[in-house]
Amino acid sequence: MGEVVAVVGQAALGVVLLLAAWWPIRARVARQTERRFERRYPRSADGVVIGAEPVRMVGSRRGRCLLLHGFNDSPQSMHALARAIHARGWSVDVPLLPGHGRNLQAFAREGSASWLDAARNACQEALATGEPTAVIGLSMGGALALILGAELPQIRAIVGIAPYVGTPRLLDLVLPLGPIASIGSRYLIGSRRPSILDRDAANAIIAYRASTARLLRELARVTRAAARALPAVSQPVLVQQSVTDPRISVRTALKGFDRIGSRDKQLDWITGAGHVLTVDYGHRERTERILAWLEPRLV
Repeated sequence: MGEVVAVVGQAALGVVLLLAAWWPIRARVARQTERRFERRYPRSADGVVIGAEPVRMVGSRRGRCLLLHGFNDSPQSMHALARAIHARGWSVDVPLLPGHGRNLQAFAREGSASWLDAARNACQEALATGEPTAVIGLSMGGALALILGAELPQIRAIVGIAPYVGTPRLLDLVLPLGPIASIGSRYLIGSRRPSILDRDAANAIIAYRASTARLLRELARVTRAAARALPAVSQPVLVQQSVTDPRISVRTALKGFDRIGSRDKQLDWITGAGHVLTVDYGHRERTERILAWLEPRLV
């Protein structure tokens, strides 16, 4: 028995020594990851990456659209859609969600509660104008939009663009291993499968391209909250979903869509694009579909 205890003790000591040796290397690799992002994306005096700022455009007629960007990106991913909506005459707000569009350290401090609070506050501000308001969300922003729809029936319409209505396949794989992986590295690099097939758009997107195990758990919390909220969503809902989305499977998308409580709901299947449908191939045609769908409902 004593020999077994001695062996276990030696093994534990070996692990401690190994971690003690590795921890400074882990910290140095994390700093390098942070610096790579900061070199690629310069920031303005307020700490926000240039090009990732919130967007607010006042329209020429009644009606407002609140646009919510996805996990890891910024309002820049919604720019083309925002401009098209404003050209139609509606007012547009695209807030920058907490931790996004700044630096990796700021990103790592935030989570599901702050993201939802920011989306909720922006929506309440839009509704307070008294104008008919639609909420349009991409990816995690789509999940936030559906949660808001369940909470705030005065929202006139909801558009989910590749919304996280179920736990993405990547999260299913990563979450159980996240705490172990985070011992080896503070930041976890995203999947090699591209979210954007258009290479020019992929190179232009402002995104961290890295996360932490805790942030992935926070993303899963948003996704699960959206899944629970779906039956309570009564507004008209349009969902755009790619059949080749590397994050959300067809089965997950269908299951989530079927659970939406609204009687007025439409699912548009997209081909030839990835997950970030607002910038990928064919986004202009998809935008026109959104505008046409909103026209009779945002009155």
